[in-house]
Amino acid sequence: MEMEKLYFERNKYGKELLMDACNESELDIVADIMVLNFYTIVFLEKGTGAYFLDTAEIPFRDQTVIFIKPGQINKVDKAVFEKCHLLFFEGDFLDEFFNDKNFIFRFGFFHNNESPPYLTIENGQNFDHLNNIAREIWAEIKNLSQDSHHILRSQIYYLLVKLHRAYSQHYGQSRDTMTDPIVLKFSRLLDKELRNNLSVEQFAEHLGISRVHLGNLCQRHFSKTAHQIIRERTLAEIKKEIRYTTKDFSEIAYEFNFSAPSHFARFFKQMTGMPPAAFREQLSKW
Repeated sequence: MEMEKLYFERNKYGKELLMDACNESELDIVADIMVLNFYTIVFLEKGTGAYFLDTAEIPFRDQTVIFIKPGQINKVDKAVFEKCHLLFFEGDFLDEFFNDKNFIFRFGFFHNNESPPYLTIENGQNFDHLNNIAREIWAEIKNLSQDSHHILRSQIYYLLVKLHRAYSQHYGQSRDTMTDPIVLKFSRLLDKELRNNLSVEQFAEHLGISRVHLGNLCQRHFSKTAHQIIRERTLAEIKKEIRYTTKDFSEIAYEFNFSAPSHFARFFKQMTGMPPAAFREQLSKW
């Protein structure tokens, strides 16, 4: 299955800007299946059809906000963007903008595997408020001036915090943004090292803490062990490979640094209750 990889255009506006925006009239769908190397927030004011993000179907309906992180697979052949605004930015953009390497990991909607990567806002006024901020950001980018970065910084920060509060309230999570520096580093490290099949001890060593300390932090902030978090994130990435590629299971096993295909098969069955072949067959019926 062919996938189009899209990369961020840093110099689209004549000088480096690690952020962009568009509305439905400017949206260029270049392929049915796309992988983006940048973060995206979709403010879907009106839309119909179906949208798949990795292996999950996203409700594609009015007044929905969708959060897409780099590397995720977007299947959009059945999605109709009737009225919307989209914001795009590289992770480095927020890191540099707010002088915080782990800034984007403070917000649960991009890096939370516990809750879906979307938010449907039933209250029209609340959605309109957020959508209007996205529209203002879009307008500022289309008419860049020397002091635009001050406007964009304040608008983006306000929008992200508002989205975080709405998302947290909807899914019953703490509305406080993540501030623990070690947990933030762990989240970033998970994204970077996911295919290397690192143990809890190895993650803890990278972070300069003990295995017990990492476990305690995970229990405190996620109500899960570090082992559970690593296994669940690994499984989610493996499911993408099975769904969107024709790779055999031995190839996938070695890509994720399992010592043998049999260990990979055992891991997958323990996590899902079915062997990889059955899962691929199930997905082929979508």
